[in-house]
Amino acid sequence: MEQNRKRDYSQIPFTGLGLIFGTAIGAVFALILTGDILWAGAGTGIGLVIGAAIDGMKKRR
Repeated sequence: MEQNRKRDYSQIPFTGLGLIFGTAIGAVFALILTGDILWAGAGTGIGLVIGAAIDGMKKRR
């Protein structure tokens, strides 16, 4: 049985996703480029800012 349901993307917490993916991507690039895991913090911060911006734009609609 096929259910035709539209997904409600307004309930996705992009701030949390930004933290998770920002930390992961920051850690990978930090280890590849510098070998210093402390740069993963920069990825965490960038992911938080981008995720929060997406959440903010999403709530305006």
